Amino acid sequence: MNTGIVNIRGKEYQTVALRVQKFREQHPDWSIITALISRDADTVVMLASVMNDQGRIIATGHAEEFRSASQINSTSALENCETSAIGRALAAAGFGGTEFASANEVQNAIHQQSPKKVQINSYVKKIEESANLEELKTNFKEAFGAAQSDAGSIAAITVAKDKRKLELAA
Repeated sequence: MNTGIVNIRGKEYQTVALRVQKFREQHPDWSIITALISRDADTVVMLASVMNDQGRIIATGHAEEFRSASQINSTSALENCETSAIGRALAAAGFGGTEFASANEVQNAIHQQSPKKVQINSYVKKIEESANLEELKTNFKEAFGAAQSDAGSIAAITVAKDKRKLELAA
């Protein structure tokens, strides 16, 4: 049974869906209003506001999502960003349990800190230690494949490749 509470590393976090449900039960006449602050090829920024039945803003929450952060964000960054902003606004209004971040945000943050960064660092080191241009080319191709469209990882391996290429040419 889905309770809307997720245990992550020993702390309990409420999903945004549970926060919305509690909010609607306690304040059926109040509103959640969202606004798109900015959206481009790389990022989405949203604002969510909780308003009482007189139209007074009770709480707000902002969120930012990077399209390169995950496979889901590559197609649904806007939706994820809106959900995160709503979760933060509801937490600011007192609908969040003991943790301000929602379960969704915490899981996403953990995913962003996954072993992928460690893996990319090992590829950068391999590129930096390439003995010749052919080895550099091979190591770069391997690293690029591992980066899987992650802009930060691609930037890191490209900088390392360009630097090593200059060193080898000297």
